[in-house]
Amino acid sequence: MVSDSVVALVLNMSREIRKVVVESEEATKSEEENNKKAEKVIHALLVSLFGENGKLVISVDGNVAHLDKQSGNVESENEGLKERVRVAFQRI
Repeated sequence: MVSDSVVALVLNMSREIRKVVVESEEATKSEEENNKKAEKVIHALLVSLFGENGKLVISVDGNVAHLDKQSGNVESENEGLKERVRVAFQRI
């Protein structure tokens, strides 16, 4: 009884796969457009959170650190935060 159900499921899948493949080829363009839109939204979000002038602004418990994305230099009044940001950036 179980084997009959499994065979029926496999046969139904093989019929449906052809339809999905045809639809996916047509949907490729819209998927690429959605990916581009998502990248633009993510970029806008990151710019609004961290800035765009080449420095990331990281705030932890009221302490602020500025990280230069190009050189990796960290500026902060709090030495502990400065060291943590520097180490995290090196690991990335």
